[in-house]
Amino acid sequence: MGEDLTRGNSAGASGWVTTQIAADALGVDPRTVRTYIRQGILNAKVEGEGVEKAYLVDIDSLYALRDSRKSSGKGPRKTRAKSADAEDLADLVRDLTGQLVSSSAEAASLRTRLQLTERAQSTLEDEARELREERDRLRAELEAERSKGFWSRLFGG
Repeated sequence: MGEDLTRGNSAGASGWVTTQIAADALGVDPRTVRTYIRQGILNAKVEGEGVEKAYLVDIDSLYALRDSRKSSGKGPRKTRAKSADAEDLADLVRDLTGQLVSSSAEAASLRTRLQLTERAQSTLEDEARELREERDRLRAELEAERSKGFWSRLFGG
């Protein structure tokens, strides 16, 4: 496979995982896992060369480190962050849903008010047109009466 960088005495008894899987299990960055490997905290072996070089982490040493971190109160940070993020996201979705419901109700109310206002405006415009027509008719009658002479107005002629 490649050069063995195993550190410790029980490496490889249960198997190997990638640095990404080890990082997820510990709740740290893969870079931190590589640092643990260089410091001898985790047992690992190298696979590939150059740009293709990758570490495979011994599962037993990973479990041992994870257990020691749990006992010292250093649980997986990412797991807590992810669950906190999920809770925050759920709260955010609830808040946005509430705002959406409220906005929808307000929009429906405003739509109803707009329709009533449009009807009222239409009614007022009709009444205004009828009043203008009546005013014009009355003016015409008044002008017709004024154009008659004094005696024909007086005696109805």
